[in-house]
Amino acid sequence: MLIIAYPRDAGFFQRAPFEYELDPKMAKIDELLDDDRLILRVSLDLAHSAPHALETGRHATPVEVTLRLAVLRRLNGWSYRQVEDEVNGSLKWRGFCHIYDHGVPDHSTIQSREALIAAETLHALNDWGVARACAEGVTHGQKLRADSSVVETHIHYPTDSSLLADGVRVLGRTVARARAVVDGRVVRWNKTLFSNHSRKAKRLAREIARLARHQAQKKPENQPTLSGKCVACMAN
Repeated sequence: MLIIAYPRDAGFFQRAPFEYELDPKMAKIDELLDDDRLILRVSLDLAHSAPHALETGRHATPVEVTLRLAVLRRLNGWSYRQVEDEVNGSLKWRGFCHIYDHGVPDHSTIQSREALIAAETLHALNDWGVARACAEGVTHGQKLRADSSVVETHIHYPTDSSLLADGVRVLGRTVARARAVVDGRVVRWNKTLFSNHSRKAKRLAREIARLARHQAQKKPENQPTLSGKCVACMAN
């Protein structure tokens, strides 16, 4: 179930075994993020994570924590695993993200929750930050540099046969979508018009790969080269 934030813990830093306060930069960012309009926009995005996210289920990572973890990760250029490790062991980041004494979300949870924040909301956050900076004379707001996030993923080796099979699969998916907008009479009289050959293409790609491996295994490892034959002829 969606929750907005953990209860505020005003004495979190006072309970630390040493005296500590947020540095001025992070304190200013903390002030900017503590805005009800921004929290509301992110809440609307996260409400679409499940059909009954507002009513049932266990408590999810709070909206406020999700937003602050995303901002912290982008500010420091951390990976999702680094965010989990850094926040888990840092009093400063626990206070900034308003996690306090609660458990830090797993890196996979941080990634999935951040992905639910719409691009329009992130653009609004950037625009609002620039507007505040211009109003306070920090910047003129004429240039803005932004970085995108790249997530590591596994891909198969791009052989010719596999690329062709992928092309057939994508075309079949596109044609299947077109079926819904075409008159049903056309489909009734032309049943082959929307044939999907993805399974056949995948089967042929596997067969080509098997034959290629078999051909590579049949090739002798110590096959003499042309120069080696010439040397043997000269020796005779």
